[in-house]
Amino acid sequence: MPSTTATDEIFSDESSFYGDDDEKTKLEAQVSSYDPEPFWVGTHPKLLSTMQQHLRASSTRAKATSPDVCMSDAPPETDSMPRNKRGKTEPVDHFLSRLPPSTTETTVVGPWIWMYNPHLPSKTSGDVPALLRRGRELLQEYENGSAILREAHDRSGAKTTAALTRKLNPLRKELEKDILDLARETGVTNGKWMLFPTVGQVDEFWGVVVRAMEKGELGDAVKVATNGGSGASRLICVYTADFGDVEDVKRVVSKLDDLGLVGKGPRSIYYKSDAFTHLDITSKNEYGLKASMYSSRELLEGK
Repeated sequence: MPSTTATDEIFSDESSFYGDDDEKTKLEAQVSSYDPEPFWVGTHPKLLSTMQQHLRASSTRAKATSPDVCMSDAPPETDSMPRNKRGKTEPVDHFLSRLPPSTTETTVVGPWIWMYNPHLPSKTSGDVPALLRRGRELLQEYENGSAILREAHDRSGAKTTAALTRKLNPLRKELEKDILDLARETGVTNGKWMLFPTVGQVDEFWGVVVRAMEKGELGDAVKVATNGGSGASRLICVYTADFGDVEDVKRVVSKLDDLGLVGKGPRSIYYKSDAFTHLDITSKNEYGLKASMYSSRELLEGK
């Protein structure tokens, strides 16, 4: 049996136990893009162990009484409480008090609290693995093409990068178009408006968003980041079903503006496609792409 020192050496980051560098990169990419939500929504409720737990919990609740609980404010006993989203018949006030984003710990429920539009049918997230596989190929093709142009620019001895930029811009536009076309082809058409309230504001913002969702006034889903201990501003995502439906995207941001959520807080409000999020295309990406598709300012002009 190996000693503690030997065991630590085997499982260290420098060990080949995890594979070579290419294998590690591939595994890290898979982990970073993994979305647990389909499991918790589609698979977990149907597991025998889950159903048995619900039966035991229902039996326990039926026997238990507490003077501190107002039963009229609680959801029906037949409505099981999801750990990180609103129950189907759970009252909004109960949901907000059960999972306040300012204090709900990431280690307990995961990184997000979700609510889905009760007036719309559920929508699949599309073929994300196909988007990732072919999207990474598109990004690599751009990298190869841009490397050739940069090398030629360096050999030319040009003192400015203006000529290089003029040559790279068409490649970037083509790359953006190809990724969005691929997103439509694979059904990954969701996008979201992003709000960044402070920790002190997040419960208020989330309450306003949730109540608007209950009335069917926003898109198909919303989520808010839980407490991961960073103390930084929190992200609230307000989703629409199709990033290409500009009128619907504008309708949602117009409602957010009416609710007083646009222009408040430390950051501006922008809309980003899920395809770009899955491919880890952030505001400072190496491809020179604009990470967001729309801004509230440009869509609300002349409102």
